[in-house]
Amino acid sequence: MPRTVVKMGGAYETKANLQGNALEVRNLNVFYHERAKLLQKGSAITQVLHDVSFCVGDGEIVGLCGESGCGKSTLSKALCGIVRDFSGEILFADERPLMVFQDPFGSLNPAKRVGWLLEEPLRADRARTWTSAERAARIAEVAQQVEIDEALFDRYPAELSGGQRQRVAIACAIMRKPRFLIADEPVSALDVTIQKQVLELLRSLHQSMDLSILFISHDLRVVYQVCDRVMIMRKGRILEQGVVRNVYQNPSHEYTRSLLTAAGIGS
Repeated sequence: MPRTVVKMGGAYETKANLQGNALEVRNLNVFYHERAKLLQKGSAITQVLHDVSFCVGDGEIVGLCGESGCGKSTLSKALCGIVRDFSGEILFADERPLMVFQDPFGSLNPAKRVGWLLEEPLRADRARTWTSAERAARIAEVAQQVEIDEALFDRYPAELSGGQRQRVAIACAIMRKPRFLIADEPVSALDVTIQKQVLELLRSLHQSMDLSILFISHDLRVVYQVCDRVMIMRKGRILEQGVVRNVYQNPSHEYTRSLLTAAGIGS
């Protein structure tokens, strides 16, 4: 059989002029190279995302929903520059976004104390040099925003609760005052009470910072609480997207109706 030839090398651009959008994704296709089987040459190519196009407006929260394995995490990795085998365009009005992950314990360096973790984004800032006094002031400001007690600064991530770790992860993500944030299942690993607190924190930051957020979740009820618009993904394709209330009340795709019914929302 002839080998499949895929044209890679999509455009990944920050500081783009997007006229009111924080993010624009145009005809995004993402591919994975699989290891060749024994005695076979070359590598197999699997396409994971298919012609994905959407935008996130300034100050908007857009939800991305779909079952496990549909391509949500692959999309977030492509947006963060982790996955580079793609075609299409990924354009940001500001710098490359940071991500708040589902498991903050896995995303925080376990060998470093909270104070060090909070300071690291400022030390690594390529756009400007922060003095030690400026770093201390910014850390104190963000700690107050996300309600992290300074008594926690000398602790390691393993010594924090799940909610505290997620607050630290969010603090690290917003430390350099980004315009855009990716939240990848940020509350699914937390109990219901802590989920509510973290969601309220994200909404508060969204309002106070005019922050744009891509909120990735499998929980349609959480998306309804948080998001302005929603996109439904299946098998690497966006099946439909629109204002949350409109999509939930009048879904255009049978798959969306099945998800809503499974969540106890549809009939």
